[in-house]
Amino acid sequence: MHFKTAFLTLLFLSALSQATFDHDQIPLDEYGMIMVHDAASGYLDTNNIVTKEVYDWTRTQDMPTHSAADLLSCGARSFDWRPSYKESKLQAHHGDVTIEHTFSDTLDEITFWAAANPTELVIMHIWDCVSDDSGDCTTEVLKELSFRNLTAIDDCNKLNGITVGEAKALAQAPSSGLGLVLPIMPTTGNTGGQACSAENYDESIACWGTKSFTKSSSDPANPDVFDCIELENINVDALYKDLSVEEKTALSACVEKYQDAPAPENLQALFTYSCWDDSSSKSTPIDQMTTYMDKVSQAGPSQGSVPMYQIQALWEESVASVVIGELHLSSLIEDEAKSKLNALTASYVNADRFPNLNYIEVNNVCDGGPELLAALSAFNDKHASARK
Repeated sequence: MHFKTAFLTLLFLSALSQATFDHDQIPLDEYGMIMVHDAASGYLDTNNIVTKEVYDWTRTQDMPTHSAADLLSCGARSFDWRPSYKESKLQAHHGDVTIEHTFSDTLDEITFWAAANPTELVIMHIWDCVSDDSGDCTTEVLKELSFRNLTAIDDCNKLNGITVGEAKALAQAPSSGLGLVLPIMPTTGNTGGQACSAENYDESIACWGTKSFTKSSSDPANPDVFDCIELENINVDALYKDLSVEEKTALSACVEKYQDAPAPENLQALFTYSCWDDSSSKSTPIDQMTTYMDKVSQAGPSQGSVPMYQIQALWEESVASVVIGELHLSSLIEDEAKSKLNALTASYVNADRFPNLNYIEVNNVCDGGPELLAALSAFNDKHASARK
């Protein structure tokens, strides 16, 4: 009897493990997907960038074969895409940095991959289109899409309340053979968010930063300590621009004296913090990131004019964070890899930490992206199963 029960249990578990779930009935704003942050920056290389510092703090993705298909193979299903039309060339940009790779080639890479993976929905959020006097960026983007029988969503209201299946229907270009690629580029009506996606941007969530010095009763009463404590009033973002020579000297002396000193405890490793996994101060940025992700997930879909939303599971940049990161010979790619942020995010999804998910936006998707994709697939399976 026990053997029979165990056998039936194994059969049930085997069937369950092989079960496939229909995600098409899931609302699009409740469907977990990986969005790649500043996707086009993966095309940057040291041959077409002004300085190594710009390269390090502009490039958010690594493309092993210099193709957007690399990002899709690593788990990306949504693109943060920022076109640029300058000198009669339709390329991309990250801020003031032009990325020398044509939008036409990018569309080829994405549509070829989608055609080979015909059940996978790929969404392109196209926004921040910049132009010079040679033409209009938006017009040129729409021309390229039309050439491939792809129609961009031009009004965010068209996405309100739709399901994954309905999004796939919008993405299906008749007889195109290009797979399920849905461009979103709002130009009329509701143009809310980052091309119909709420960013939930929080600039304070950075890998590198400073912690204010606070005097406690255990502080030794000597002038050096008080000089350090006074530095908490300095605007860190102005660190290497507006400080006087005296302030810079005091700052350097404070760091040298107390950064690695065993005492006083409140100054120990508190001048800067790092997200790197081997850092004794990693709990500060990791806790900030986790609190942020929890907050956005708890809030869930916006229920407003912006149909979709992001959890930005990536380290943001500020003047201070870049200055400190540069002193540690780091970069945006390095910060993700050494903090293992994508792996941490996947572990949170696997642990059912997040009640609501839509886009999880990441840097360096090819580090931990496949594991995050698997975690989101399981999340979506549970969501689909619960809707039956």
